[in-house]
Amino acid sequence: MSDYVLELKGITKEFPGVKALDNVHFKLKAGEIHALMGENGAGKSTFIKVITGVHSPNEGDMFLNGEKVQFTNPKDAQKKGIAAIYQHVTNYPDLSVTENIFMGHEKIHKLTKRLLWKEMHSEARAILEDLGSSIDPKVEMGSLSVAQQQIVEIAKAISTNAKIIIMDEPTAALTARESEELYKITESLRDQGASIIFISHRFEDMYRLASQVTVFRDSKYIGSWGVNEITNDLLIVAMVGREITQVYPHKNNEISEKLLEVKNLGKMGYYADISFTLHKGEILGLTGLVGAGRTEVCQSLFGITSFDQGEVFLKGEKIDLKNPKAAMNLGIGYLPEDRQLQGLVLDWGIGRNITLPALKELSSKGWLNDQKESLLAKKLAEKVNVKANSIFDLVSSLSGGNQQKVAVAKLLTADLDIIILDEPTKGVDVGAKSAIYEIINDLAAQGYGIIMISSEMPEILGMSDRIVVMREGRITKVLNKQDATQEVILEAAMSEKIEEEIS
Repeated sequence: MSDYVLELKGITKEFPGVKALDNVHFKLKAGEIHALMGENGAGKSTFIKVITGVHSPNEGDMFLNGEKVQFTNPKDAQKKGIAAIYQHVTNYPDLSVTENIFMGHEKIHKLTKRLLWKEMHSEARAILEDLGSSIDPKVEMGSLSVAQQQIVEIAKAISTNAKIIIMDEPTAALTARESEELYKITESLRDQGASIIFISHRFEDMYRLASQVTVFRDSKYIGSWGVNEITNDLLIVAMVGREITQVYPHKNNEISEKLLEVKNLGKMGYYADISFTLHKGEILGLTGLVGAGRTEVCQSLFGITSFDQGEVFLKGEKIDLKNPKAAMNLGIGYLPEDRQLQGLVLDWGIGRNITLPALKELSSKGWLNDQKESLLAKKLAEKVNVKANSIFDLVSSLSGGNQQKVAVAKLLTADLDIIILDEPTKGVDVGAKSAIYEIINDLAAQGYGIIMISSEMPEILGMSDRIVVMREGRITKVLNKQDATQEVILEAAMSEKIEEEIS
């Protein structure tokens, strides 16, 4: 009998012109939570698809409980007790929770072939209750929060009697509280005998859950360690191939005249009495617990939603932010939190995504100047160091970090003074984070005013010149960089006290 429930030896997977996996190895013990880490593009997604039968490897062998297996499709893997829960939940939003849980393995009456709805609803409810959830199995999937949808995906895995569960970045879109709930569910699954591969960019996930960590880099296996045997610094070196001595770049921005002034902004039910200023060359951090109203304020500043009260001044003049086009014409750009849903057209090439805001300027008499467009796209892609073979590559083919760089480059096609960045490093690895921080710092040095929303405390402290803290739709504190600490910010994020702005 093997010591491992899952073992992969020398797995290689090639696509035309690309070696997505190059002689990788992996071992998973029974009842173990094993972290898999690596930069975007390291081969983790292809690895999942090999295990779940989406792809067949060109070389190498896979073993389940010591027995060699070959999967030709995902159904083969499911029958062997393997399930995957992906970062971007793949569900049917217009169908019920029960239908999502039992999709592909419905309970059917042997004689009449009718669906056994009562049994499926009852079993779905029982599984959800075992997971500590009160979700009604009859509600539509699309009505649930991201955290609830993750729980339904876990319930789906349990309903297939999965013994090996792969979780791909499950905490990327969750709050700290929601992440803690997911940790407890994951530990409960482990205690019930499931073996879990937990893929994450977040060190806190690894330390909180895993006993072992394996690192991939550039499609290759780098090594496996006990979580207690490896330091952050050594893990970063393993992931990126070099030591990142300065995660946050040295400041070289000069803060000068006032660009933006927000006075007593309010939107009923979302935020109230929002007042702050932004200067040329400044990085203004906007933080607080998720649900504090940060994104809603910035969406109003970009004209996505309207505000009921207050005024906004740009370079001393009152402005009307009736829609995003008006905001961009005034010199305000916005990078949304969900780059895939709101920031990019995934089925388009890199170049066309970058130049999308400038198609009018690149056209003459209704005809697009392809050469001019390509030159601009190439120039901006190089400026933010997008790693790709060509500007004609589909954005969907890029890693998360490179997709984020394309979204930033897209902003630079317009003539902007102010750039709003909503969670700019969400879901990207440590190497890509460092590169994005360099880009943000360079933009500030060029004189852009930057508003950066972030839930990550080290990021806010490391990048911001001033910090605005919000709670339940109100500003509770505005801090100069030298006065900011994690403790002060957290206290302000949980405080009901409202403080006057520091200009």
